[in-house]
Amino acid sequence: MKITGITLRRIKLPLDMVYVSSMYVMNDTYRTVIELATDQGITGIGETIGTEECFSLTATLAKGWLGRDPRDRLGLRRSFGRSVAENRNGRTGWSAFAGLELAAWDATGKAWGLSLAELMGGAIRRDIEVVCPLPATIVDRVVSRAELMEIFANPANGAGVVTYALEQRRRHGFRCFKYKSAAASAAYDLAVMQGLRDALGPEAQLRFDPNAAYGPAEATALCQRLEPLQLEFYEDPTDDIEGLANLRARVGRPVATNMCVIQLDHLPVAIRRGAIDVVLADLFMWGGISNYRIMADVAASFGLEVAIHSLFETGIGTIANLHLAAAIPRVQRANDSGHHVIAADVLADDLPIKDGRMRLPDKPGLGIAIDPQRLAKVTVKEAIVQ
Repeated sequence: MKITGITLRRIKLPLDMVYVSSMYVMNDTYRTVIELATDQGITGIGETIGTEECFSLTATLAKGWLGRDPRDRLGLRRSFGRSVAENRNGRTGWSAFAGLELAAWDATGKAWGLSLAELMGGAIRRDIEVVCPLPATIVDRVVSRAELMEIFANPANGAGVVTYALEQRRRHGFRCFKYKSAAASAAYDLAVMQGLRDALGPEAQLRFDPNAAYGPAEATALCQRLEPLQLEFYEDPTDDIEGLANLRARVGRPVATNMCVIQLDHLPVAIRRGAIDVVLADLFMWGGISNYRIMADVAASFGLEVAIHSLFETGIGTIANLHLAAAIPRVQRANDSGHHVIAADVLADDLPIKDGRMRLPDKPGLGIAIDPQRLAKVTVKEAIVQ
């Protein structure tokens, strides 16, 4: 089986809310959708981040895949970067490769009649619990940071986040929630987290994520004040492996990261420093499924947990994450997922959430199909490599 062409589409996905965090104030997001055609009539589909830089780099990388066998994933990986240093495009380089590799895995599964989870050794679970992301505040339009600061000055304004969480639990049955702090006010964040615990009850799993925007001292003081709420974990409460290590030594609840440990050479330092409890790993930042599995094996050897990071992928990336959770025993916590916040998708079938869980498809490869009309509606740019 040989690759005969690769079509890339940069798409713009509307959200059904304004998403506010320390990094973003947005009501849409961009992704790159990949269709990998073969001489056997099999098309593998993939996805990665949708920045202009990543879209362009993915197209450049795809040119070297023409005529290659998509089943030779190790060979494709070696041709991209035999070492961490050989990838000279950092996280964007890994993300570009990851999207293409995902399409290669999908094509392989379809050719062999096996699902992605089966290719990885088999599914140990089929219903995957997912997390509900919560914005730092509820607004009805994209607003400036100056306007946001006025909101964050009054901790009582956090009540809207609690109301939103209750509505999402009613609609989808979520049991796990991730609050995306804007890191603008410790008093505001404390009020929101206390409100969430009071409203959702002691059984709810709560995650606190300011995207590493608090300084080490402030983050440590804040997390110490959050300790009585028994959060599931603190996600990137501050920046850098050293900052996380110093904080972790001073709190009792677990510490997770998806920003400070994002490639294989970060793991030894984080392990030696005792910086984290949970590698909250993003499939795309880590460079695809093969790298992800290596990371999970190393984590298991040193007693670290693995969980799956996500933001606002299409159904393609969302389903890929379900396969990871199904096939990697080290993954025990709920998957990040913002799929229910996306107001338009590219898949032929919707992906329901019931009782806070999503169901793993049982068809070959990823087990999903693209709807060409849906895809066309959200496409803003196309590149055909052949």
